[in-house]
Amino acid sequence: MKNGAVKGKQTYLSKDCGHRFFEGSDFPRMKTKSKVISTAIDLFYEGLSVRKVQFQIEKLFDVRVSQVTVWEWIMKYSELVSAFVIKFSPQLSGEWKVDETAIERKAVQKWFWEIIDEETRFLVASHLSGDRTIGDVVQLFEKGLRMSKENPTTIYVDGLPSYQKGFNKVFYSKYKEERVELVRKAGMRARKNNNIVERMHGTLKYRTRVTRGLKEMETVDTLLKGWTVHYNFVRKHQTIGKTPAQASGITVQNERHQLIKDAVERETNDESIVRKALRAEISSLVKPVIEKVVFT
Repeated sequence: MKNGAVKGKQTYLSKDCGHRFFEGSDFPRMKTKSKVISTAIDLFYEGLSVRKVQFQIEKLFDVRVSQVTVWEWIMKYSELVSAFVIKFSPQLSGEWKVDETAIERKAVQKWFWEIIDEETRFLVASHLSGDRTIGDVVQLFEKGLRMSKENPTTIYVDGLPSYQKGFNKVFYSKYKEERVELVRKAGMRARKNNNIVERMHGTLKYRTRVTRGLKEMETVDTLLKGWTVHYNFVRKHQTIGKTPAQASGITVQNERHQLIKDAVERETNDESIVRKALRAEISSLVKPVIEKVVFT
């Protein structure tokens, strides 16, 4: 229903979630049309700098926004959609290709780790670190299990010693039927074996070229989460002709605007459940006090 206006823009109040929406936007509390926001984020993850995204948004939609606003959209919705897509259960081949690559910007180096499913090209998990330790390998494999919901059959890695010890901590089993095979290769054989991952490294490094730096770990982590969503759910893979999400049986449109809408709806529902639970808890605490005062 209509809920007044802000600076001449009509606003509406949702009876279901209680959020305020601006006319033309499906995203709560956002003045700019939702299609403009989702397009801006798409352009950024396709490789444009924030300044160039700002220019293209004005050119395409005749909408003027600051670079700070564009950056806030990217940060906010990258986190939101990343938290949303973890609920999906991709149907994977079980063959994991694992590798790590150095990302350098302005004399700052970080390590980006990833697990790619052989058949679907789905990016099962990623991890950002300042070094290549056993703990980093453990975190990467645990993230992979949270997404895949089951053990892989085979994991291919290079000759980095941390892989073996990290693998043992996560996947070791004394039962033969539960064992996961670790295939370790070094040198050129490993590079050839992991060429799927290496191609993805090229795409990732192209993306990080237009960022200003990698000093803030939390900021970079958010960007990589958003890039992972873009890789899995938005951008069609040239080899398989569809998104990795679609190849793994996840029935979603390869369209960021819809992904954000679905993520917002889930967040709203979660907030509604929390509010109801909180009201019920407050009521259960207050009611005995009121009865005691009234009937005493």
